[in-house]
Amino acid sequence: MASSSEPLRLSFRRSGGIAGGRLELELGEDELAPAEAAALDDVRTAGGFERFAQTPGTGAGADEYQYDLTARRGAETTALRFDESRVPAALAPLVELLERRAEEALRRRRHP
Repeated sequence: MASSSEPLRLSFRRSGGIAGGRLELELGEDELAPAEAAALDDVRTAGGFERFAQTPGTGAGADEYQYDLTARRGAETTALRFDESRVPAALAPLVELLERRAEEALRRRRHP
């Protein structure tokens, strides 16, 4: 990814599952609380988002959620796609965090 002085933006989308619903969120790393930022640090420690770009992410799970995660820093973008059973262990805490934040945002929109 580009210079660490440029802000990292994350786009998250969960689709599929039994009901086929969609959940989306976009946020910057500066919007993460310190405890939440640890999940992003785990990805960096594991080699960064680029490390997972060639990991097979989809398989046979017809009723599984599918996760799309895009990391952008400046002009550089890394896009990842995983079925729920194939999320790499190093990405799982970040995916869980983004999923939880997206669900909270959806609840706020439905019940202001």
